[in-house]
Amino acid sequence: MAVSNLTMVSLMEARIPERATVTAGCRERGCTAPASARCAYIDGRGRACETAWCHRHLHTIGAEAYCRRHAGTVAALGGKASDPRALPAVDHRGASLVNWICIEGHATLHGAVASALRPGEVIFEDRTVNVVRQSDGSRRWERGWRIGDRSGLRSKVLVCVDESDDSLVLLAVDDKVVAVAVPPWITRRRANQPVTPALDASDRSQFYGFLYGHIQGSLALRS
Repeated sequence: MAVSNLTMVSLMEARIPERATVTAGCRERGCTAPASARCAYIDGRGRACETAWCHRHLHTIGAEAYCRRHAGTVAALGGKASDPRALPAVDHRGASLVNWICIEGHATLHGAVASALRPGEVIFEDRTVNVVRQSDGSRRWERGWRIGDRSGLRSKVLVCVDESDDSLVLLAVDDKVVAVAVPPWITRRRANQPVTPALDASDRSQFYGFLYGHIQGSLALRS
């Protein structure tokens, strides 16, 4: 398992709670407008997101409106968001983080997988985040790419976040975790570090380059 030197480190559906009347201001930083609605997200244990937002800063998916984080969660899961067993806890970013990395880093990560293709092989790509139950009963959210040929599945590359830590990204190749990483934007936000656009772009480039190297290296070793 590899660790980079850049910010890298080693249900049953519940009763829906009643929502209180919105009286506070919008939670968006710098916004002075009154809040018009609360985020509609309710996790698999019936816990609701208590944040409230003005109409400009709510994110609508279908008939519901969400805060930015939970809109990302619902969008990441697609149709699985209707299943309470797939929903992360209200304070867990796992599904949305996996989805963000696979979207923002798509060109780099897909390129790493494509570079390892052998004659006759093709790529099958996940379009939404999947949730799997691990042997200890905890959940993992994952999305990625699978390589196959006429004989069947040959290899798979997955970006994952476990239920135990919603900031730690795992890169798994053929069911083996080959690298772990805390994304630099999370590390810097935790440390309250000011970040210029140039520094942010550099951080992200190194982060995706780190994943690229381990995808490419691991696939090169497959039988």
